[in-house]
Amino acid sequence: MRSLIIFCFLFALSHASSSQEQSQYIALITSLNGNVMLKKSGKSEFIKVFWGTQLYQGDQIKTGDNSDVTMTYSNNSIVKLGPDNLITITKAESTVTQGAGNVKKVSSAMMVNMSALTSVKNEKKDAGALAGLRASGAEEPISPASPYNTTIRTNQPTFAWIPSKPFDIYIVNLYNSQGLVWSRKVSESQLEFPESEKGLEFGETYFWNVEGEDLLDNKKSGNYKFSVVSFEKSREVISQEALIRQTFDNDADSSSLHSFLGAYYINQGLLQDAINEFQIVSRINPDAPLPHEILGSLYSDVGNKDKAIEELQKALDLAKKEDK
Repeated sequence: MRSLIIFCFLFALSHASSSQEQSQYIALITSLNGNVMLKKSGKSEFIKVFWGTQLYQGDQIKTGDNSDVTMTYSNNSIVKLGPDNLITITKAESTVTQGAGNVKKVSSAMMVNMSALTSVKNEKKDAGALAGLRASGAEEPISPASPYNTTIRTNQPTFAWIPSKPFDIYIVNLYNSQGLVWSRKVSESQLEFPESEKGLEFGETYFWNVEGEDLLDNKKSGNYKFSVVSFEKSREVISQEALIRQTFDNDADSSSLHSFLGAYYINQGLLQDAINEFQIVSRINPDAPLPHEILGSLYSDVGNKDKAIEELQKALDLAKKEDK
């Protein structure tokens, strides 16, 4: 499940030089506002940077008027560079923390979630992923939206699906390891958790499917799997969320906040929560291709092929604009 996400995140520059690709990144841009430019080591010109740009020894980052950038360093430091400033990227922490503006330390646990997402990507693999999605199997008559191939925190989830054509009636069947738990009929492609049913068991795995019926046709989806986190894990998630939010001062507009939350959710298998966070990252950074690539991978993992194709196409289109 995590392989495609791991493939996409921290080592994000698809246009890095071969020498840089062979060296280890020092910092990653996890938030930026306004005019932020990068001069790569050994180059003479500054170029525009995006969320997810990785930085190497000797690179320079420059901010313009009313601009700022937040960089996550591999030594667990978060550095925020304010307006009209310049910094040279170096492994020496003393240089990192001098004159760089806001400097924070993050916990080792938070960095584990980020550093686990490390692998080199390139555009050919992105295009291949998109082609693979478009070429995969016949379309299902009814496809899942949520919950599917994910772990959820609520024990009273809403079930949603996407039919290939409208049906008069949908029958939702929920199962556990012992057999059928309950079955409900609805006329729309969504079912709120039935008020008459007790909540699902924390720590348990469930399966569900949907039957579509009309006067001329009857179709049935495949079985979709999801798990409910244990009560102990739920408390741990709440604690880690609070730590991450506290680190970034609960700044709802911080890409760094949502990046760390999203990375944490991916590591915990909370894919729908991760999707929500990277949707925010993509809205904050409309020119950055990488958030859409991550979203495409997440949508693919949860079984929403149409959304996966849409997001991966956006990532490819934005990557082409970077080349111009």
